[in-house]
Amino acid sequence: MKLIFVHGRSQGGKDADVLKQTWVDAFDEGLKNAGLSRPPGLEIALPFYGDALDALVKELDAPLVEDVVEKGAAGDDAEVVFREEFLQELADGNGITQEQIKEFYDEDVREKGVLNWKWVHAILKALDRHKELSDFALDSFTRDVYVYLTNAGVRRRIDAMVAKELTDEPCVVVGHSLGSIVAYNVLHNHEHRVPGYITVGSPLAIKAVKTRLRTIQIPKSTLSWSNARDAQDVVALFPLDADNFATDRPISNYNDVDNDTDDQHGIVGYLPDKWVARSIHEALTG
Repeated sequence: MKLIFVHGRSQGGKDADVLKQTWVDAFDEGLKNAGLSRPPGLEIALPFYGDALDALVKELDAPLVEDVVEKGAAGDDAEVVFREEFLQELADGNGITQEQIKEFYDEDVREKGVLNWKWVHAILKALDRHKELSDFALDSFTRDVYVYLTNAGVRRRIDAMVAKELTDEPCVVVGHSLGSIVAYNVLHNHEHRVPGYITVGSPLAIKAVKTRLRTIQIPKSTLSWSNARDAQDVVALFPLDADNFATDRPISNYNDVDNDTDDQHGIVGYLPDKWVARSIHEALTG
């Protein structure tokens, strides 16, 4: 049996082996918390695409909202539509009102086109104030998710780097954050048996994301899907349930992770959770 960890964004420049060990250590902590141990002979892989993603985003010259608003960088209409949909849903889901957003918006009337970037910028600032998030980190996150979802060349490159670790042997896949979207796409093209897919901190149920997926269903090769989130994780806004991510088979959801990382989104706050570790272990041994 093989366990494949699929990381999210913001990993460029890191040592792939060190990153893998961070995941393994956090998983081992979760197993210990659950009173379990790693199955004997388990092979663990973490396909590293962090540097490739950063290089592709740089090559495309995809701007941050800050770049467009304050530095006059070019930003296309499709991107601002995605950014507004994504961030407005985060704001609504976290109880941030239009009036709170307007505190950071210095125009009298909202208009279509480039001024929408100013509204998106205001949403970022409101999220930063009211959720104690880094608006730069969230800005970068939405940019990278947009590039991956809408640029077929980027998607093919990243997917191929992950797909090469999936072979004809049974594999259990764990996807975190953007990695949950990448793994979702890869699994839809994988023909061999996947006993379990486990997602943590996943933005798949956000409308701006799911409307840009080719399909909403559990991959045919995947026997079970478990999803865990900290309810205060701003990126994992909704559970992957029938109301938010309706699939042909139910996804097992757990909404009570207590992620102790600063933004309540980090992988080292998810893998030590007993429910998460137990779900991975059951997929590996069941």
